[in-house]
Amino acid sequence: MKRSTLIAVAACIAFLFLYPFLLRLAGLERYLTPGRAPQRPDTTHVATPPAGTAPAPAPPGPGAVAPTGLATPAPALSASAPIRSAGTELEREIKIETPLYRATFSNRGARLVAVELKTYAAAHGGSGSGKVPAQGKPVAPEDRVVLAGGPAFGVDLGAGETLRSMENVIYGVSESTDASGQVRRLTFTARDSSGLLVRQTWQVRPDDYALDLEVELRDVPDGWRLTNYSLTTRSWPLLNESNVVDEVNSLRATSLVGTSLHREHSGAMKKGPKRFDGNVQWAAVQTRYFLGGAAVLMGTSQAVVATTWQRPLSPDHQKRLPADQRTEQAAIGQSLVMALPGETNPVNRFLVYFGPAEHFRLVKLKVGLDRMVDLGWAWLHPFSELLLRVLKAVHSVVRNYGVAIILLATLVRLLLHPLNMMSMRSMRAMQKLQPEIERLRKKYEKDAQSLNTAIMALYKENKVNPAGGCLPLVLQMPIFFALYAVLFNAIELRQAPFVGWIHDLSAPDTLLMLGPLPLRLLPLIMAASGLLSQKLTPTDPRQAPTMYLMNIFMVVFFYGVPSGLVLYWTVMNLLTALQQWLVLREPDAEVGGPPAAARRA
Repeated sequence: MKRSTLIAVAACIAFLFLYPFLLRLAGLERYLTPGRAPQRPDTTHVATPPAGTAPAPAPPGPGAVAPTGLATPAPALSASAPIRSAGTELEREIKIETPLYRATFSNRGARLVAVELKTYAAAHGGSGSGKVPAQGKPVAPEDRVVLAGGPAFGVDLGAGETLRSMENVIYGVSESTDASGQVRRLTFTARDSSGLLVRQTWQVRPDDYALDLEVELRDVPDGWRLTNYSLTTRSWPLLNESNVVDEVNSLRATSLVGTSLHREHSGAMKKGPKRFDGNVQWAAVQTRYFLGGAAVLMGTSQAVVATTWQRPLSPDHQKRLPADQRTEQAAIGQSLVMALPGETNPVNRFLVYFGPAEHFRLVKLKVGLDRMVDLGWAWLHPFSELLLRVLKAVHSVVRNYGVAIILLATLVRLLLHPLNMMSMRSMRAMQKLQPEIERLRKKYEKDAQSLNTAIMALYKENKVNPAGGCLPLVLQMPIFFALYAVLFNAIELRQAPFVGWIHDLSAPDTLLMLGPLPLRLLPLIMAASGLLSQKLTPTDPRQAPTMYLMNIFMVVFFYGVPSGLVLYWTVMNLLTALQQWLVLREPDAEVGGPPAAARRA
């Protein structure tokens, strides 16, 4: 076997071993091939329901109401200090309707039970039709994305070992409606014989997924020795994406403490809860495309605590999922711990958000929740935001995100055309010098210093910059990384069709199934475009095996990634081939001409 082939094989093996590390370095570790679902952690660390009650089962369906018990990592409410509502109240549910969502509340525990998103379809909906309406159009209730954590959100006194759960307290409820009769303000009130007052006031923003929450606490008994209270968000059954494993793998607890962003996946909490003390700006749970959580507007935060447990799936949910996914799912709870307010100012204010991880919608809230959308490293965000704005602007004209990706890739290539042409001309000039460099290597075979001196003199004589081919590529890397992050994580591409068999640009394309294996045509087209580009690229013939093997590994790498990203890479390969063809058509004078030694001969 030739030495060059051995080097190529070694390089490919090294790539396979380094691939997970490179993804982690790029902040994309969740796209590694997922292993088995996390096992049930030790019960000493797991959120458990109050004594004498059964664990809360998963909600029975997208349109159904989940149980209202909020499992939290703390003891049950003390029997010696019961909390009772102000009057004789019966348990009931209250629904809030807006054009964007339907929110279900229960006065048992004053819990936000579930949020149905009216214009987002779950991939594993209750109808089983598999049909996805056009983006932004109303979705049938049984097929909607439902964020129902059993319940989704609740407020309790204390935190950790001092927690006194409010889940079984029946609150008094008062409602305020708008001119059309829709509920726009909810107030839950509970009192206790000791004088304790707990009041939650929810205010609706009809044109947004955000709700304003005021928590009022008065006359907490000194004997309870409480210094704080907690707001807990729980994740929902993962039925929303076609790739359930990928959705489970993307589930995480995210928080902003001071200026530090924390992302904790369920696997990182197997050995116990994750706690971060400090000035918590917001705390949430999220998947790749949806999130729920609370941001502090007024009040003193102390910490955030994330826990995980295994959630059993209901029979209805099991029927909707593939046979190999009908098991327990990881669930995450995120508790925002707040200091008890003072008697002179007993009200804390929060913004609660349950909805899509739509970057610019979150930016408008001005509470920092936009950092939940993974747009790459912090220094890449300006590039990522600009590219996302351009993508949305192009889509507003062409009304097809596949076409928008093609036009965006073309625009990027046009803007970088001078740099690309400079790089390609430099590579071609270097290629023309290869025979002369080989002659020098033979001449100075045993004198490395003289060889380096002679090669640098050759470069200078022929006006060739050896870094000329690499420097333009380095300058383009921020744009490439930013595009990669945008096309991986932008919810705008979720369930966005392109043409023919490509129905969802956020998922891999599938032309047909060959037994258990999917045939994905777009990665094969990408590989062909890569071969075309390589054929036109001037390279050392000894490097050809390495380049061909890298193309094979690119197919393997892209075979399971979203089709929108594969489409972008395919277009970039084709445009690169076009630019290489233009360079090859240029006369020698424009790319450095023949080597000086050849001109003197």
